[in-house]
Order: sequence, then C-alpha cells, then structure tokens
Amino acid sequence: MTKTSKYKELGIDPGKSEVRSTFGNYIDNDYPNAFVNIVIDPKNPEKVFTMHMDGDGSKIVQRALHYLETKDQSVFKGAVDDAVSMNTGDVAASGFVDGKWIITDVININAFNLPKNIIMKEIAERFGELIDIYKENGLRDIYFLGGETADLPTQISSMVFDVGIQAETKKENIISGNVRAGDKIYGFASDGRASWEEEENSGIMSNGITLARIELMDKSYSQKYPFLSSKTSAYRGKYKIDDQPKILKGMTVGEALLSPTRQWALVIKKIIEKLKEKNSLDLLHGISMNTGGGATKIGHIGKGILYKKVMPEASPIFQLIQRESGESWENMFETFNCGVGIDVVGADENVFAEVMKAVAKETQIALYDLGVCEEMDTENNKVVLQTPYGNFDNY
Repeated sequence: MTKTSKYKELGIDPGKSEVRSTFGNYIDNDYPNAFVNIVIDPKNPEKVFTMHMDGDGSKIVQRALHYLETKDQSVFKGAVDDAVSMNTGDVAASGFVDGKWIITDVININAFNLPKNIIMKEIAERFGELIDIYKENGLRDIYFLGGETADLPTQISSMVFDVGIQAETKKENIISGNVRAGDKIYGFASDGRASWEEEENSGIMSNGITLARIELMDKSYSQKYPFLSSKTSAYRGKYKIDDQPKILKGMTVGEALLSPTRQWALVIKKIIEKLKEKNSLDLLHGISMNTGGGATKIGHIGKGILYKKVMPEASPIFQLIQRESGESWENMFETFNCGVGIDVVGADENVFAEVMKAVAKETQIALYDLGVCEEMDTENNKVVLQTPYGNFDNY
C-alpha cells in the first residue's frame, strides 16, 4: 500500500506479509505454488493432505450488534457460512473436492455480554443445514466433529468464531499453481444471487469487516454497546443497521455487511467436474479465493508471474465503504475483493473458456474475463490492476 491505509491504522495487515515472512521457513509444504500448504502422505505417496483454519473475523461483532438491536437470533447462523467457506473455499482452490473433509469449530465467548446458549443453538443448526447443501451439490464425504467452546470473560469482550478443516485427496487432483505466461484469468462475482442462495448477496465476504463496520456504523452504537468497540476502534459512521442508502439498491447497511461469504467450494467443484468430463483438468492451473489481500490475492499462486487484471466496477457495498471512509481505491483493492470472489487461471483454450461460461450459467454467478498472465524476470509475482478508479501496480 503506497498511501496510508486506514485499515492498517486499525492494526490489521491486509496482505498478512508478516505472517508469511515469520512462518514461511517452518511450514511443511510440498506444493509451494499452490493456494494452500499441502503435504504428500508419507504412508501413501499417491495421496496428499492439508489443514486450514479461519473464521468470520470481526463479522461476528456485527452480528452481535444486529442481534442486540433486533433480537433476531438467526443472525448468528451466518457465522457458520462465513467461517466454513473461508476454509472449504481455500482447500477447494487447491483441488480438495474429491476426498474426506473433517471439520471442527471453536467458540470463544464472553457470556456476560452475549447470549451463549442462543448462539450455540443457531451455530449448531446451521452446521447441519450447510452440510446438507454441500452434500446435495456432490460434496458428500464431510464429517463435523464439533470442537471447543470456551468462556473467556477476562480475555475477550464479545466473541470469536473459528473453524478448522482437514482435507485429503489423490495427488492427481491437486491444483498445484503451475501458472504460465499466456494463461487467462477469469473471475466469478462475489455479489448477486447464486443458484443455491436464498437472498441477494452484497459480495462483502469476510475480509475488511473491521474497517467497514467502524466507518459505516453510527457513532451512537459505541456508547450504547461499549464492549463492541474500543478507543481505537470506536464507530465513526452515520448509518443505523436498518438504513437503506440509495447506493445499496434496496439492501440495508446491516444486510450488506452481513451477507455471507459465498460457498466457493461448490463453484470450484463444478469447474473441476466439467473439466474432468472433457479430460481437460490439466488446463486448470490455479485458483485464488480473494480473501486476505483482496483483488491482489492471486499473487500468492504460481512463481514468476505478472498478473494483469482489468477489474469491473466495484460492487455497491465497496463503493459505500470507500466513500464513507475515504480509503484510497488502491488500498481498497488490497483489502477487499471489490466484487470478484475467486480468480480462476487456466490455459487460453476454447474448452477452458466454455467450462467457465457453463459454470457461471449453471450457478447464476456473473463471470468476468479479467486478463492475462505474463512472465516476470524474477521468481516473485506481481499484480497489476486496471480499474475504473485508476491503474495500480504497487502490489
């Protein structure tokens, strides 16, 4: 980020560069160009496995605010959608859609401030509902083993919700990140309404929520619910959760901020299946789920690649966040997906393009032809964005 980032001022590293530099030399990983860390099974070299952990971040704080204002306890179900997709989407992006998934969760909560029993009930019910959706869409080898619920009143003021996944598959299924010059980059929209979704989605997913909440939510909420913020993260916006600014086209601010992360594993499963049907899985070279790092996340797959992307207009929720926060658009694209949930990279061949179009039509998700890959003269990757708000090449 070349300009001062308001997100970084809140103590958050959007690209997680410090995490990568600190742990990179200690992590076991047999596929360094893939989207997640993967290890070949020492007992069966034809199989690979991975583990991944993530959650819905500070989005759970927005759920708490929504519940306290409306008493709608079902709002906590969305935490499962976000936390699960942040894990299953990432492992699917490396090809783990044809083997066993073992899922666990962790609820860390301050029961003095939030209704622990209600939250656990809603989360448990949604796990059952969401796993049924996955199984209906061909991902049937899933096991939810529960997890840990910890009462931490001296450590946290509201709640933290995280999910972990262990996944395995055959080595032949791995999307290894072997991106090459000449490859095409396609993007699937994070907003709209996918074929399995019951409501319109703003596309917010689960990154940048701290900045979004603080800049949009009305200042009075900090006084009313002091445990949901702090001196450095007090609400500074002007919107109540049920306000409907014109830019959101009928959605309330609360609904837009709580739109769930799309279940990208379902989309990736369809892409892989259709390519296999055409004996063309080798045309798929990489997938990026645009979470931490936003539109620049694609830079974490492959080696020595220049990713040149032409981005569409940002979805309304991101336009609202940028307008109210004053964050630069360059920083916005590194913090948020800005309307494109996953990037899919593959050979510039008709069969690959046709599969992308077929999946977009079947899932009812908008598809973007984002750009091309070029070779760099170093092993490092670079992302260049051409956007309606300027051209950015500092990623």
